[in-house]
Amino acid sequence: MERVELPQLHEHILIPFNRFASVWCESCSSLNDYYNKPGNIYGGYRCNELGCEKAVFHKECFKPLKEINHSFHPDHPLKLIFPTFPLQDSQPHTCFCGRRFKVGYSCSMCDFKLDLKCAMRPEPLFLPENSYRHEHPLKLVCEQYKGISEFCKVCVKDADKLRNLLYRCQECEDFVIHVYCVDIFPEAYHTSHPQHPLKSFRGQVPDYTNKNCLLCEKEFDQRHHQLHHCGVCNFSICRECIRNPPPVDVECMKTHEHKLHLVPRLIDFTCNACGTQGNQSPYFCLPCNFMIHQECIDLPRVININRHDHCITYAPRLGHGEWKCKVCRKKGDGFYGAYTCSKCPTFVVHARCATRTGVWDMVELEGTPEEEEIAPYEVIDDTTIRHFSHDHHNLQINNDGMILSESTLCKACLFQIGLEPFYICKQQQCDFILHEKCANLPRKKRHVRNNLPFTLHTDSHFTFQCRLCCQYSTGFRYQSGPYVTIDVRCALISDSVEHESHPHPLYYHSTSKKKRCSRCRKEISFVFGCDECEDYILDGKCALLPKNVMKKRYDDHPLFLSYGDMNVDETYWCESCETKVDAKEGFYTCNDCGVVLHISCVFGDFSYIMPASFIYVAFRVEDVHIRECYMTSSNEQVVSNNSICRPLCAVCNSRCKLPSVLKVSKGELVVYFCSLKCRYHFGK
Repeated sequence: MERVELPQLHEHILIPFNRFASVWCESCSSLNDYYNKPGNIYGGYRCNELGCEKAVFHKECFKPLKEINHSFHPDHPLKLIFPTFPLQDSQPHTCFCGRRFKVGYSCSMCDFKLDLKCAMRPEPLFLPENSYRHEHPLKLVCEQYKGISEFCKVCVKDADKLRNLLYRCQECEDFVIHVYCVDIFPEAYHTSHPQHPLKSFRGQVPDYTNKNCLLCEKEFDQRHHQLHHCGVCNFSICRECIRNPPPVDVECMKTHEHKLHLVPRLIDFTCNACGTQGNQSPYFCLPCNFMIHQECIDLPRVININRHDHCITYAPRLGHGEWKCKVCRKKGDGFYGAYTCSKCPTFVVHARCATRTGVWDMVELEGTPEEEEIAPYEVIDDTTIRHFSHDHHNLQINNDGMILSESTLCKACLFQIGLEPFYICKQQQCDFILHEKCANLPRKKRHVRNNLPFTLHTDSHFTFQCRLCCQYSTGFRYQSGPYVTIDVRCALISDSVEHESHPHPLYYHSTSKKKRCSRCRKEISFVFGCDECEDYILDGKCALLPKNVMKKRYDDHPLFLSYGDMNVDETYWCESCETKVDAKEGFYTCNDCGVVLHISCVFGDFSYIMPASFIYVAFRVEDVHIRECYMTSSNEQVVSNNSICRPLCAVCNSRCKLPSVLKVSKGELVVYFCSLKCRYHFGK
């Protein structure tokens, strides 16, 4: 894979690409542009480093000249402004047209600056008579915002509010044109439609024409209706495609061995690269009868996605067989392209699903050896290991079904050891213990909660909130980037759960608009939903409750998570708080003895915080939260609630029933709280 080193524009090495992308160019886009929709880039250069997917450059922008002469400033040469890195932290400059930028040119003698987009568009200082059907010449002027609405005669948008670089008639003061609209003519031929000229339409879109651009499929602006149209052929394209049309021919050996030609028309087809249907403007190879979506050109060959721990590779054909996509869960056609895993033969993902923004980390791995997995422990002998989280002592396996105290918690998941096999420290004075499954947790893994890989952290004094189930914890955690942290219980969930409240599997998906949980009624943007029953949704907290627990205070048998029928009124009584249980909200019960407990009487705000841990409770206007931080001392401490005489909550004045409570001390004064809600009502 060809790599290009550009130290003046970007801190990483860039790679060329032929893919069509709707993104901002990192060089020529001004800071003002980010309030609008991005333009189309038809191939260029991009950064291939993890977490740097926004660094994309036009081919013509990737290596600008260090010095230029420009018609906007003919008296002196202009020198390239070198940005500092990272680029997003670079000091912005202001172009004489009013746009703010980070890559551009400046005059060393005058206070004149030019952004890269203006530098590459050397408009003349005057437009001749009869330009844009106007009888007088137009002069390039740079004006400050006057607070008066004037509208560009080409795009019909406010000419004065966002940009102060205009062509103005010196005799007719109200005739103005954006400098960025000078290449949009009232009537002009276009590379994608050379048969007839395209007329510029402003105002009402013709009723008979398509409401989307024939080339890029973007919907025409419903406010200004700026489009360019051929009435003979019913051919309509948007303003962006007039300025920046897709190439008529594309050569990309990674996609196809022959040159591909644009077919700019409405046509139903099946894309050979991804197997899905298209209905307009594909690229076509006539000798091979090969047809492809614009966005499927230059698909990456080897990638990582957030639903699988191995690399997946693009295959032009899967061959015969029953294939099901692991992302959208729909059937795959073996005669078209898809992604497969060489280590997991049944793992298949549609090409379009694998390269979605919320699935792929945007790094191409072709030619890069797959990262070797680092073992979480060293094997000493058949029964002994040395785990990386406890590397000063050896751990010994116990799989004899030994029943430990209910208060003995796994250091990783903060859950009861129960009857599961576990590793325990050989040193008698050390209480370090791990479930066998937790000892085998990988050091790195992928997860649907974020595109970037997750790394296992094991420092026990760090308090965090899981970004999937929303529970606070001090156990082991997986962290992806600076902001996304999940606990190890949630990390073991792939993208689906089998839940006791619903007969069908529930699949994870994130939404831009918050949805309401069918059980707890809270609104959240990342949910588990049913493919068959679209209105059934659970948030992470409800979806990821443990299926069974041990509560020997109430029963010697395991208690199982259960739910009543949503359409049947059933009444139970909680063994702990002795109040009614709404079966629709869920409960824990013993299948042998009939003991019933509220979910809230089994798990509280401090259930996944190791007893004796110090925390920092931060107050907000409407509630409190536990701040994510590293704490070794504090006046607020989570303590076990396993004594015969349980403490009274300082707010609700009831005996705290949960296994862990919050102890707050100030001098000799000590008070207890059973929940964060009670801590909030007590005040600072």
